Formats: sequence, structure tokens, C-alpha cells
Amino acid sequence: MPTNDTNTTSSLQPGRKPIPVVAIGGAAGSLDAFSDLLRYIPATTGMAFVYVQHADLIPVSQLSGVLSQATSMPVVVAEHQQQIIPDQVYVMTADKDMGIVDGLLTFVPRRHRRNSSSPSIRMPIDEFFISLAARQREGAIAILLSGSGSDGTSGLKAIKAAGGITFAQDGTASFQSMPKAAISEGVVDKVLPPSDIADELIRLSKQINVFQQTALSEHEALDDQDLSTSDEDLRKIILFLRRSIGVDFTHYKVTTIRRRIVRRMLLYKLDTLAEYAQYLRQHQAEPQALYADLLINVTNFFRDTDTMDYLKKVLLPQLVKNKSSRESIRIWVAACSTGEEAYSLAMLLTEIMSEQGAHIPINIFATDLSEAAIGKARLGTYTRSQMLNVSPKRIQRFFTKVDDHYRIAKSIRDLCVFAPHNVFKDPPFSRLDLVSCRNMLIYTDNVLQRKAIATFHYALNSNGYLLLGKSETVGTSASLFAQIEKRYKIFVRKNDTISRATFDMNLQPGPIHTNLERQLETPPLTEADAAKVDMKAPISPGNNSNNLDNAVDSILLNQYTPASVVVNQDLEIIQFRGSTGLFLEPAPGKASLNLLKMARPTLAFDLRSIVHKAQKGGQAVRKSGLEIRIKDKTHYVAIEAVPLPVDTEERLFLVLFEEITPTIPIETSSTQSRNRRIKQLEEELANLREDMRSIIE
Repeated sequence: MPTNDTNTTSSLQPGRKPIPVVAIGGAAGSLDAFSDLLRYIPATTGMAFVYVQHADLIPVSQLSGVLSQATSMPVVVAEHQQQIIPDQVYVMTADKDMGIVDGLLTFVPRRHRRNSSSPSIRMPIDEFFISLAARQREGAIAILLSGSGSDGTSGLKAIKAAGGITFAQDGTASFQSMPKAAISEGVVDKVLPPSDIADELIRLSKQINVFQQTALSEHEALDDQDLSTSDEDLRKIILFLRRSIGVDFTHYKVTTIRRRIVRRMLLYKLDTLAEYAQYLRQHQAEPQALYADLLINVTNFFRDTDTMDYLKKVLLPQLVKNKSSRESIRIWVAACSTGEEAYSLAMLLTEIMSEQGAHIPINIFATDLSEAAIGKARLGTYTRSQMLNVSPKRIQRFFTKVDDHYRIAKSIRDLCVFAPHNVFKDPPFSRLDLVSCRNMLIYTDNVLQRKAIATFHYALNSNGYLLLGKSETVGTSASLFAQIEKRYKIFVRKNDTISRATFDMNLQPGPIHTNLERQLETPPLTEADAAKVDMKAPISPGNNSNNLDNAVDSILLNQYTPASVVVNQDLEIIQFRGSTGLFLEPAPGKASLNLLKMARPTLAFDLRSIVHKAQKGGQAVRKSGLEIRIKDKTHYVAIEAVPLPVDTEERLFLVLFEEITPTIPIETSSTQSRNRRIKQLEEELANLREDMRSIIE
């Protein structure tokens, strides 16, 4: 695929050459390792190198002299508001925390840090790595060298989530607990000796055009378009991932998807999305690895201090006050990652209960797509670097120290139930008092945002609350929620409107029958071939309404004549065709266009079953021999569900009804008649069992 210059450089300021930053962290033994690394790196890579120590190894004034013996690049002591320039090494003083903002190094004195848990827990490597991931617009690389403890693990995770590349020193490290802690958390891309890390840096410096594609910030992704308008190679990758894993990322933000994919490209020395798409098909383990990358989410205990203070002082005490001892407080933490959010709420509620002398059951349901993250959440064990926002008082009350880790007390773990769950497909929880879903919706487009907000509205009690991230709103779903406090993203459920939670009972990914996916395995059509494509080819999104009409009319005119309806995957009727009065009628009570509510009672079960099968298999499903009785007359009916090949936000199906004449077999003997009847009953029993199996799933 030709290089897309627009996509490559759109995030860069005019006339400004991007400077990839290589952040190196270490403690005891890291100075020798960093010196070895520098000896193998030429002075003209175009990268800037920042060395962050966990603690003073030698005075900074001497440190620059030691490192200067290993490299011809200038080695300078970092200063506040210092502009980073390429091919230069920066070393920091250990008495201040260091960050980076738009290419400028910044010092933040420790006494100004609001969230410091105690003077004894200080993680300068994490601080700088996290700042680099959040604020540096150009590509980032992070390296963790020799040292004791776990400083740097959370920072590597942030770098990886932002699209950067992460390394850790291998067994050559003099002190291995620091790199091993990061490796065990799964946040290291490559484990190598310093000389091999240097070779990787040299290679990456030569892939600057690819590397810059990781530069788009998450804030730019807020208004990004979805994959339906992105380039073909990216869509092919997402469709292949859906077929392989069963999770559809089509409506996730292009910026996030592209950044995580480009990360994989850099690891495998690939220059284009087309090359990566081919690599994805050829390597069986890569779809799962990409899926894991796409699910990376950086979180921490008591995230957003102001919001947590409001929950502790106002919202949660109100929930406790309004509950009787026989009622329980029910909370859902969606996209919980490794559990910090759920445990934070459990700790707050426990503190409030103690203060008020209340004894109310607490049920916190915490879910995430990533089963690996759920496994870590259930274990409830965290490194020192993950405890930065937890006060010493809470550490003493709610945690047990095990070696270099902290484990949540069993009394808190017992309040939380963790489970894999897809917010956009799986059935929601119900009768909830609070839903917390922070910093998930920023990764999705309006389609999934509306679906999630409607699901949360459906799941909440009439006076329930919704907590979102700082950059998130309810958007076009303002009819469902009202914001109760402008400073915080906390919303209360509106009760003058009805929401509809949508979920998909299809547990296994069905084949995606689109021309785009077939292109994964076949060459593109020639102009002559394109002229021969039949009417079932997907329709462009330019004029969906007319295209939908044309697609339905073509199918009916060419293949069918019976009455029919067009429904979406939630069985809501979108269009009526022909005379459907024999099969459908308005249900008593509130008006509804749901197919199951309008269908004759004896057809409802089979209608649900065939649409489900059509959705799962991607092919037409037909069932005949059904009976409906109207005014003492029995009618025999056949029904069929056909997936519609139209490019719309949701899957559509054509459901056809046909009145048929039952076949009357010519009985040649009583034995043949009995055998025929037995065979018919066996077939009906097999079909019934298959239907029941689908419903049970």
C-alpha cells in the first residue's frame, strides 16, 4: 500500500521535525547498563535520551561526566522548561519529580504533589514515563534497566497504551527485580541486553515515518471519525480481528486503533498497514496479541481526586442514607481493567458505613472485555507504583503487604464480583444505584456511545447515577440523563423517557459476509468483473435509505413474493412489505413495532430462533410447517430470515412470511405411514433441541 502522507504527518506542527524521546529508567546497576547501551548508539539517530534514576546513584554533576565517556552525544543535566533537542542525553536530579509537556522538560517538587501517599513511596521513573505517555506528542520509547523494586512498571504500561515501544533489560541486569516486575505485568514488548536494545533503537530511528503515526494524542481522537470512513487496509485488519476473536472494533476511534496497530508494525519491522494485514493472517498468535494491545487501559486507585472527594462526601453517603438495612447498594463498574476503580469504591463505602454506623450489603459488579485484566483484578495484588494514590491510612487498613506487593483485604475483595463482559453485546446488570464507566467511551464513536448510555439507563434504578470520565459526556443521549454537578461528570437518570438495552445472544463470532472481508483472501475485482457483481454486493453508505429500499425490492422481485418486514438485530421492525395482516397484528397496550410483540403467538419463538441463526451464520434460514389459528381456521406458514447486505450502523434482516398448503402423503400401507410419521416427529424433535440449545446459549 502506498504511504499515506496525510495520515503520517497530520498530527505534526507545520515545519516542526518530530523528536522521538527515549526514556531510560533504572536504579542500582543501571548506570553501567545505560553506559553499555550508549556505546552502541551512534550520535545521529535523531532521538533524544532522558535518563531517570529511582534514587541518586552518584551526584548528578559527576553522572554527566561518567556518561560522556560512553557517548559522543552531549550529556546535560536536565533543567526546568528545557527544550528537548535530538541527539542529546539528559539526566535528572533525584530530589525532584520530572515530567514533560509539549517537548519541554519540567520539574515538579515533591511537596506539590497532591496525590502522594507517603514520603516513603516515591516513583520518579513512573512519574516521568506516565508524563511522557500523556503529554509528548511525538513517538515514545521506554527502557527499564537494572534495579530493585517495581518503579517503572506503571509507566511502561502507560507508554504501551499510548502507542510507544517498551523494553526491559534481560538477565544481564545486576539487580533484576525492577525489570522482572514489569515483565510479569505483561507491559514489556522486548526483553534484551543493552547492546541488543541499542540495535532496536537504531532500527526504529530508521522507521521515523512509521513511528510518527503513533503521535496522535487521545484528545485528538475525541472527534475522530470511525473505521467506516477510514482506509481499506485498516478496515481489513479490524474485520479479520472480528472473525478471529469475536469482538468488533469497527466503531472504536480510528486514532486509538491505528496507534496500537502501528505499535505492532514497529515491533515486526513492517512499514505499511497492508504488510501488517498479511502478517496478521500468517501468524496464528498475532490476532490475540493485537487484541490484548487494543484492550490496554491505564487506571489507578482513587483516580481524579476531586471526583472521588465528591463521591465520598456527597453522593455515596446519600446512597447509604436512602437504603434500609434490608436493601443492598448495587454498583456496576464497566471497563474495570485491573480492578482499582471497583476496589476504590468498595473502600469508600466501607469508610462511610463505619462513619454512619450503617450495616447495608454492598454488591459491586466489575466487568471488562479483557479476561487477563479480570484475572488480575480478582487476585487484588498491586505493586508499590500502583499504590501512589492510596493514603498510608488506607494502606494500613485495607491492604496486606506481601513481599514487594500489596494485596487488598479479603473483606474488600468479598464486596466485588469480577467477570468478563462486553458492554455493547452482553445483557446488563439491573436494579443498580450507580454505574461507573470512566474513560471507555472516549475510545468509541457515537454508535457505541449511544448504545452504552441506553444500556446504563436501562440498568439503573429510577434515581440511579452514572459516573463518566473527565473527557466524556452523554452526548446525544441527553434525554436519558441530567448532569447533577457541572464540575464532575456525574449524571442522574431521567425517568420521563424509555431506554432500550440491546445485547447480542450470539456467543461465537459468525462469518462476516461482505465483499470487504472476501478481499482478505481474494484479489480486487477488475472493472469487467465489477460489472458482473450481482445485487447482493454491499451498498455504499452515501444514500442508505434509497439503497436499503433498492436492496429489499431487488430480493423480493427476484426471489420472493410473500409478505415481509425488515428488522434490525433487536427485532425492531423498520419496514413493512406486502400484506402482513395474517401473520402480524398490533399487540394490546402501548404501541410497539417489535416483531415478537406483533407476531401471532405461535410464531414468536420460531421468529426469534431463525433471526438468531441468520445472524450467527450469515445465511438465510427458513422454517416451515408452522401453524396459526385465526377464528377457528388453521393456517400453515413458512417463515424465512435473510441477512441484508447493506452498509448500515446495525445489521438488518428481511423476514418473509408465506402461507403454504400442507402436503398430504399417499399412504401405501400402514407401516409406511407410521414410519413416515416417526421420521417427521424425529426431525421436529431435533429441530426443537437445536432451538432450545440456541436459547440456552
